[in-house]
Amino acid sequence: MTEKRSRLYSYLTALAVLLIDQLTKRLALGGLELHHPEAVLGNFVRFTLAWNQGAAFSMPWGGPLFLTVVTSAAVVMVSIFVWKLGKHSPLFLAGLGAILGGALGNLLDRIMYGKVVDFIDIGSTGWRWPTFNVADIAITVGGIILVILYRRESAAEDTLKENSNGGD
Repeated sequence: MTEKRSRLYSYLTALAVLLIDQLTKRLALGGLELHHPEAVLGNFVRFTLAWNQGAAFSMPWGGPLFLTVVTSAAVVMVSIFVWKLGKHSPLFLAGLGAILGGALGNLLDRIMYGKVVDFIDIGSTGWRWPTFNVADIAITVGGIILVILYRRESAAEDTLKENSNGGD
């Protein structure tokens, strides 16, 4: 895959994540009542409309302006990474694209509403994960992909070093 095509692949992944994220948020805004859970898979998976003024998973970190600036900086940095690292594997670039699309989705919410639309609610009767959205899923999955690929690459480099040092 050419470097140009690899970059395009990453940006298309970001666009797909952004579109799916924004579509699902609009559906949540139009079809759910604030803080009124709707069962999807029993009590374990519910759709519950919530506004998140904090950081990921509703962590109270900074204010709306601060989080908008931080998210904007993350979007710029990931875009630069895609441009500079366009020679990497399609999976690596998909991971970067997922992070970029998720960050753009939440940034768009912060710009439009001053907070982020969340609606996916999982857990059981005694414990519930903080409500989240498709952008959060994409950022998390993209990050996991990058960590796994980095660990594989590091392990391969360590093996290569050991093999080259063993021949001395």
